[in-house]
Amino acid sequence: MQENPGAILLTDDASARLAGEELGYKVHGTIGIILRAIRKKTRTPKDVLKLLNEIPEKTTLFLRPALLEEIIQKVKDEYF
Repeated sequence: MQENPGAILLTDDASARLAGEELGYKVHGTIGIILRAIRKKTRTPKDVLKLLNEIPEKTTLFLRPALLEEIIQKVKDEYF
């Protein structure tokens, strides 16, 4: 990360995220990457909603159900 100042640390580990942020790095997890796809126009909001809804059944990523629902609702509110 020190050799690539524009790099982004990708992690879903809370401790690694906090450590990276304390060191001043840009840090993103799975959700951040998925949401970024809308802004970068590599996925449509509809595609992103599908991915977000599939997380509990098709991945091992743990998200509190209420948090996932909040994220889904924000996408809906912003793009639909």
